[in-house]
Amino acid sequence: MNAPDLAPEAGLLSRLKNSIVGRLSLMLLQWGIPLLLLAVIGHRLSQLGWGQIWRARPANPGFYLLLVAQFFLQPLGDYLVYRNLWRENRPPLAVILRKRLMNSFMLDYSGEAFFFLWAKRHLNVARGLLVHAIKDSNILSGGAGLAMVYLLLLLLLVTGGLHVPAVMGTHVALYVLAGTVPLILSAVLVLRQIATTFAIHFCRAALVLAVEFGLWELSGALPSAVASLQFVTLRLVVTRLPLVPNKDLIFVGAGIATAGIAKIALTPVATVLVILAAADLVLAASVAAITWFLAPRSEWQAR
Repeated sequence: MNAPDLAPEAGLLSRLKNSIVGRLSLMLLQWGIPLLLLAVIGHRLSQLGWGQIWRARPANPGFYLLLVAQFFLQPLGDYLVYRNLWRENRPPLAVILRKRLMNSFMLDYSGEAFFFLWAKRHLNVARGLLVHAIKDSNILSGGAGLAMVYLLLLLLLVTGGLHVPAVMGTHVALYVLAGTVPLILSAVLVLRQIATTFAIHFCRAALVLAVEFGLWELSGALPSAVASLQFVTLRLVVTRLPLVPNKDLIFVGAGIATAGIAKIALTPVATVLVILAAADLVLAASVAAITWFLAPRSEWQAR
């Protein structure tokens, strides 16, 4: 069987880039929507008052330590996955960090495209194996994330932090069936003896959620542990949205709206939301820049 052609010239993305309408559509998706979200969120934050937001910042130093720890959990999980899959051909952590930067600043899976092209050039791994490893890892990551969504929703139902809308009463089975597709795909892949990859993704997802819960608890912005769990679940649901750019901005807007609906003090919540979004972008950009600066000369010449 021939390996699928994942070169930059192939597929729908190439056809879009080769037409004026397609290029304008991609530019609007990449920059227009985030700028619009940024304008809306900036206006809402200005209404709250930037001075009040600054004064409402978390004072507990543990909050900022967890903030940095959270950033490194995802790339560390990916590093362990590919170390397990490719053994001595494993990519350096620096490349995984650059992949994270691409996914943070651009569309979902743009980091995977960069990672595939880098691995094809620098690793002694057959192209077909590269494709299948990256594809399977992403499916398993999605399955692990979805499993955590279900666990959190169940926990919220038990603690009274979530109530199923009446309108969904007669269609719950349909929603559950539609949402389990990634889990079914993950189960098939796990049966293909790559359960270790799923276990790494699942443990990574659990650690990320535990750290996020700790962030909200240490921030003092929310009135209860159940409220912290609700915001952790909200962010996880937002991160599961497919092919949506700048999910951090969407989470900021959704978090502010949720705080208003729940009648929670907006300023402390908005402060934490802004810190979470800004810290992720700043850390991604600075860490990736450092890794590029320290990259071997041979890697620069190969670009």
